[in-house]
Amino acid sequence: MKLLSIVSSSHSQSQSRASLCFVNGGLRPISSPFSPPKAVAFNSRPLSVCGVCRMLNRNKISGNTSAFLVMCKPCATRFYGTPRKPAVFMRKFHGRNARTLSTFASELISHTESLIIRSPSSLVLASRATESDTPQRSEEWFALRRDKLTTSTFSTALGFWKGNRRFELWHEKVFALETIPIAEGAKQFAMNWGVVNEAAAIDRYKSITGREVGSLGFAIHTEERYGWLGASPDGLLSCLQEGGGILEVKCPYNKGKPETGLPWSKVPFYYMPQVQGQMEIMAREWLDLYCWTPNGSTIFRVRRERSYWELMHGILREFWWENVVPAREALSLGREEEAKSYQPSSTHKQTGLAIFKSMKLAGEAKLLCREIAGHVEFYGS
Repeated sequence: MKLLSIVSSSHSQSQSRASLCFVNGGLRPISSPFSPPKAVAFNSRPLSVCGVCRMLNRNKISGNTSAFLVMCKPCATRFYGTPRKPAVFMRKFHGRNARTLSTFASELISHTESLIIRSPSSLVLASRATESDTPQRSEEWFALRRDKLTTSTFSTALGFWKGNRRFELWHEKVFALETIPIAEGAKQFAMNWGVVNEAAAIDRYKSITGREVGSLGFAIHTEERYGWLGASPDGLLSCLQEGGGILEVKCPYNKGKPETGLPWSKVPFYYMPQVQGQMEIMAREWLDLYCWTPNGSTIFRVRRERSYWELMHGILREFWWENVVPAREALSLGREEEAKSYQPSSTHKQTGLAIFKSMKLAGEAKLLCREIAGHVEFYGS
């Protein structure tokens, strides 16, 4: 699929603030700055006191110490029951000095019950009753997304893609409200590949990093004026040093030959609208973008960029409120021809600027580690 060329445009001043997501399974807090000074071996021997508690008992957290920590249930309950500001360490990698880590040792896992936590950013995390309540790609899941503009469609709504993609998204939101969208051809195969391999990819991420990943339901803004935006990230991450983050997994289809694919060496810029949208909707400051292939994987750290969101939100708001919503209203009154008059153009006047800024952000994403055939290299200062 070809992308649009870049054109200059003015900057949108729209601004948004988000504060709600619904979480399935709760959090399993872990700290992992991804710049270990030495290899860390994992084993399955139970810990009587978790690593986080030992560090808190010492009343200090060393910024130069890198360890994969797992917080046990009692410690998690005690820790999150006490109001405090999270310590934030924002590392900048100057150069890429690789360190290796073997991941063939057994994985250390700590299970915690679902928690309801109010963070300093007013983000509310609530667990679903059971994991099967809203399974991915079920009718109920599609129903939750139907009346929202979701982050996975942001690049399309922004006009990143040549052809009819923007019109097709508009048509789906206006005319196909009672149907489940069905992709065709290569797009369907690529989607199936991602769905089938997502669980294995998340397990691999957990094995490499030592982190636990909380599973998510459907995330929306609490503020009514932003309630038309939604997200379904692949996981929720917690880190004492850097606060909560998000996991987004990609399983590239490699142009129909996924079995020969290799992990990214840099982040494709057209994923920036999705991941920045997730961070905005869920009020999180960082996201791990994990590229999984049968032959290896890479992890990139993406930081939240508010000025980029301001630009993006202006275009998305116009698409929703000036194209989708009035067309729906006309259609509900039986005026189909009037509804069609709200069809959007294939691009927006600021599409080129959004693409340019997406490329810049993608280039700034930090490669945290690369894994090939079970051998992991961590990159840090």
